Amino acid sequence: QIMKQVPVRFDPKTLHIPAYSVEKLSSMKDVDWNNFVKRVCSLLESSEKNTGPARSKLNLLYYLCTLVVHKEIANRLISSQLFPILIQQLRAAANWDVRANIARVIGLLALHTSELEENVPVSE
Repeated sequence: QIMKQVPVRFDPKTLHIPAYSVEKLSSMKDVDWNNFVKRVCSLLESSEKNTGPARSKLNLLYYLCTLVVHKEIANRLISSQLFPILIQQLRAAANWDVRANIARVIGLLALHTSELEENVPVSE
């Protein structure tokens, strides 16, 4: 069965991290950027036993989809600890919507980055 992808819209009110703009993220110092990425990673790794966490994870993935279409953000994220966590979550996620959107984020990252190294496993 082919599933049609829904348009990407995130709700900043239910996002468990501040919904920073691309301009704000681009101008962040390394310490603040690393803290932001760590928070995103910890939210992605959270358990999805019921629909609440799955919905919040989907909302976070929608937010990431809006960020990674910008070249500078994609370059910074593909070389961060976020990418291995996305691959891990892609393998482990039970919810198909979550899996599809993780794959979407990975694909958008690979498409919009200018520095895709050979050791980055985008073929997963």
